[in-house]
Amino acid sequence: MRKWQNKLFVIQVIVLLFVSCGKSEPSDFNAEEIIDAFSHGDYEYTRISYHRIGENPKIVDEEVEGKLISNPYQQYEQAKDASDTQGISEQYWYMQDGNVVHKIKMSITDMPDNWMTVQSDVKGSDVYLKEDLTFAFDREELVSGRKVHVYRAQYEDKLTTDYSQLPEDQRNGFTEITVPYMAAIEYYIDFLQKEVVQIRIDGTDSAKAAEIANLIFSGMSQEEAEKEINDNKEMQESYESIMDIKNFNTKIEINIPED
Repeated sequence: MRKWQNKLFVIQVIVLLFVSCGKSEPSDFNAEEIIDAFSHGDYEYTRISYHRIGENPKIVDEEVEGKLISNPYQQYEQAKDASDTQGISEQYWYMQDGNVVHKIKMSITDMPDNWMTVQSDVKGSDVYLKEDLTFAFDREELVSGRKVHVYRAQYEDKLTTDYSQLPEDQRNGFTEITVPYMAAIEYYIDFLQKEVVQIRIDGTDSAKAAEIANLIFSGMSQEEAEKEINDNKEMQESYESIMDIKNFNTKIEINIPED
């Protein structure tokens, strides 16, 4: 009887080890589980945004420190060098009566910084967290010495520029212009730790859509605007944001900004 008990114990240990190792193995299924856990988790992050003109070196546009709590949703961002920032120095999103509230603090020369509530129906995280995306393995990389597998997803979106607030004689006949574009997101996954360690957001096509909208507003057709931008290859700009995820699923605290 004891021999059978020992065999059963050994089998159970082997099964547990197999299940544990299986969850750490790179696979599309495990990647999906890790991304889903991340989308419902709490974390801090650093986000650096870059742009590049042609083949020139990348230029840093913005660097922010952020925090996110999933439930109830809150998100806070602050420009790393807020004292030198001209524009948005802090942002805060939260839910109220089922709606997203977005507050910003502007840093403007010779004017006090004040919190303002702006109209919004999207969370700050909506740019990199989307439902029903299909992620596919793209490549392996090293991030801060950690081996990661990069999973990539693409989706179609639309950029809408609103001109309705302009005086009627300055609208050029437009109240809004909508231009479709393709967005791409990459998740850098450490399967050993079962964590998303970095996210890359490709904003190139979104920025291109904004340029097309400006040219349409100036009098071009959409086809003419697209040709104008595509023909000027030396001046074509690329945009990306890199998010480094920190302190995932630790106790994150966000102090509600005071007006």
